[in-house]
Amino acid sequence: MARDHPLASYGAFGLAVLAIFAGAVAAFAFREGSTEEQVAIYAGLGLVVASLLFGVYAGVQTWGDRAQPSITLTPKAGHTVAVTVRGVGLRSSDHIVVEVEQLVRAPNDAGRLTWKAGEPLYGASLGPDGEGKIAYTVDIPLPAGDYDDLGARAWVGDEPNACYAHGNTTGCVRVHVPRPQERPQLAVSWETFVRAPRLLIRLTAKNLPQRPAKSMTLRAFGITTDHVRRELAEWSLAPNAEGEFDRRLAVVVGHAFADVCVVASTSTREPACPAPVDDGTVWSQLAVPAV
Repeated sequence: MARDHPLASYGAFGLAVLAIFAGAVAAFAFREGSTEEQVAIYAGLGLVVASLLFGVYAGVQTWGDRAQPSITLTPKAGHTVAVTVRGVGLRSSDHIVVEVEQLVRAPNDAGRLTWKAGEPLYGASLGPDGEGKIAYTVDIPLPAGDYDDLGARAWVGDEPNACYAHGNTTGCVRVHVPRPQERPQLAVSWETFVRAPRLLIRLTAKNLPQRPAKSMTLRAFGITTDHVRRELAEWSLAPNAEGEFDRRLAVVVGHAFADVCVVASTSTREPACPAPVDDGTVWSQLAVPAV
């Protein structure tokens, strides 16, 4: 009670202490039957009544308080997040509203970066059981793209103020979901039923960050028998809205080269081929077939 309504609770306690003090003064400090004794007794009774009124007020206010729910987000394997909502002391007419949404960094009115809600991922309205409790868990699959930071809110009654920038409300949580960026996947093959050999390239990647956005550089080199290199083609590619690459390209090589080298990189705009060891770079070198 003191935690929920401290002024009323502390007032009731303080008045009760003063009433006890007034009774002690009337019993030991004043002469029996004197006017001072009667004043002290009446003052003590008044303080007792005031203490009871404060206590009743605090109790009624506490009884009328609406319990607020708790919510947690737990990252799981397979790009999934578990949402757990718990609530107690709910009335049969109460409902817990749950929202899970993407969080993005955006400037506020003062120009400072802060967390703001992005695309919604999940919403629900949950009712209590016969004992006024709610214990609910659901697994939410995360879509591809920039969904590494999530926010979740749960409330009863009126929607609270935004809480992601400043945690000033109950039932609010923000979590970062680590999802490692996939290295580029490069596959090359030859198309030999044409007059000149043609190199077929497929390039894929997932979970590329969108803030800041990363581009993919793809280069193809022809290598002559005396090891002279010539760049045959170069692309600077952007991922789709979900942070994914899936490109199929073709390069006509011809018979002037003995080998070709293909390199793809998200870490440098001018990758060499063959490339040094780099988490964001892959390459492949193969001989030109005789057709």
